[in-house]
Amino acid sequence: MAEVTATTSTTSTTSAITALGAGSGIDVQSLATNLVEAERAPRKAVIQKKITQSESGISGYAAVKFVLNDLKNAFSGVKDQSDFNALNTRVSQSAAMAVTTTATASTGSHSVNVTNLAKAQRSISASGFASPTTQLNTGAAFSLILSKGNGPTPTKVFSQGTADGTGTPATKSTATLTFAPMAKGESVAVNGLTFTASKALTASEVGSVFTNLNGTTAATLNATANATLGTFAGQFNSGYTSGSSTAGVLVLTSAANGAQDIAAPTSFNTITIGAAATTPAGMVSAINSSTLGISAQLINTGNTAAPYRIVITGSTGASNSFTLSSKTATDTAVENLSFGTPLQAAENAALTVNGVAISSSTNKVTDAIAGTTLELLTTTSGAANLDFTRDTTTVKANLKALVTAYNDANSMLSVVSDPKSTVETYGATLVGNSMVSSVRTQMRNMVTTDSNTPSGNMTALRDIGITLNKSGVLEIDQVKMDAALQNNYDQVVTMLTANKENLSAQSTLSGGVSNEAVKKLATLLDASSPLTTQSTSLTTKISKYKAELDKLEARMTELLARYKKQFAAMESMVGETKSLQTGLKSTFEGMMATYTNK
Repeated sequence: MAEVTATTSTTSTTSAITALGAGSGIDVQSLATNLVEAERAPRKAVIQKKITQSESGISGYAAVKFVLNDLKNAFSGVKDQSDFNALNTRVSQSAAMAVTTTATASTGSHSVNVTNLAKAQRSISASGFASPTTQLNTGAAFSLILSKGNGPTPTKVFSQGTADGTGTPATKSTATLTFAPMAKGESVAVNGLTFTASKALTASEVGSVFTNLNGTTAATLNATANATLGTFAGQFNSGYTSGSSTAGVLVLTSAANGAQDIAAPTSFNTITIGAAATTPAGMVSAINSSTLGISAQLINTGNTAAPYRIVITGSTGASNSFTLSSKTATDTAVENLSFGTPLQAAENAALTVNGVAISSSTNKVTDAIAGTTLELLTTTSGAANLDFTRDTTTVKANLKALVTAYNDANSMLSVVSDPKSTVETYGATLVGNSMVSSVRTQMRNMVTTDSNTPSGNMTALRDIGITLNKSGVLEIDQVKMDAALQNNYDQVVTMLTANKENLSAQSTLSGGVSNEAVKKLATLLDASSPLTTQSTSLTTKISKYKAELDKLEARMTELLARYKKQFAAMESMVGETKSLQTGLKSTFEGMMATYTNK
């Protein structure tokens, strides 16, 4: 028994030592990592689920807002009176004119008889030039003087006084001048004195520079405060004096009784031809750069000796006639440079519209028929007929788009609230959310409630064939819609728009079905609406959840470091135990050898 006991004890001790000799047999790194992950995983999963749910909610709100905005845009397409003003136009002589209409045009028939088109004056240089680079004025700089029919020439009313010795009381003569506004660079000549504006001036400002003159010279005036408005040349001729100007009206009074009239005032522009541009080509370039309402081109007539001539063209309209002359430094005309009788005179367009005579400076005649522009292309053969009828094509398309937008929005509400929805991104994102039912109810009211501006038999969308079916889908009865638009067009417009234009979403005025819907949808989409604030709240929560994840990760990093430190200490202890094992084994083996005489 003693041997058995000894053998048993030895076996147990050997097993323990063997175990120690084998070491821990554990992958300490994996153990530490697995222990940390076992603690991290469930906590992280809980937080991540909250983030996923919040992100889904944000996607759901975004989807609802998207379709509601589409619905708002659809209602906006039928909320203004002008949305219903499209017309079909028929012109019996379409080659004679092009017709465009605006929102203010209305249905009806009109007659238009065009007897003359507006024309621009066209003048050509009297002499030709051998080449585009032929020298003019022997290469010295000169000026072109442009006088236009619609320039700022003052109007003059002369009243001759009674001369001395006529047997009646002698009186002074007067010339009353009414000035016009001037553009920068324009010049006006009055009684020998020329003024050139250095900036745009009102009629009152122009009149003020000619006040209180009596033989006054340009040198004197250029040293006064008036020099800030422009420059003077010449001298105000003696024989007349000027008084004060009132609103651009100035009276000149003669020094002598019964004096003769002053020369007619003139106005003109100056185009400077520098020494480097004193050629036909240079002159054309200077004119085209002047932006004074005329254009120039150099043409080749084919003449053997002097084929090149300059053609000057003004703007259309009788008031845009012009004269163009040249002036050298010595106030003489440039040799071989003049523009004689125009090739074509400036004329107004002449037409009668519904029997009313109309004159226009251009061939685009606006509002001779309300809301209509006539672009005249040629004269008519007698009167042309214009017929404007309603174009309901666009209106029907906009109403169809409204129905589609409503159904799309209603469908999206079903997708986000259906727990069984498998639609990617948006499906089942707002399950059980009361906001969905609230939005759906408001949408339904938009298309079923009576208009706050009913007209005749048109009181709601149902009266033009737009109704909800049993499934909540909005449908169009096309036959009913066509009849309403055909027979009650104005009433339909009133019911939908209240005959308003660009009514603000914040307005308290009645706006008809469409404007009221736009107001409600604008409120639903507003930055302070629950759709927005709840989405913003979820975004804030996500930030909070992500911060919790960061804190969890930090704790897990600390825990992993602690485990690694503890297991390192254990490894050290295992190493020490192994050394002890080796010593003990040697001792036991010696003792066994003694007992067994080995």
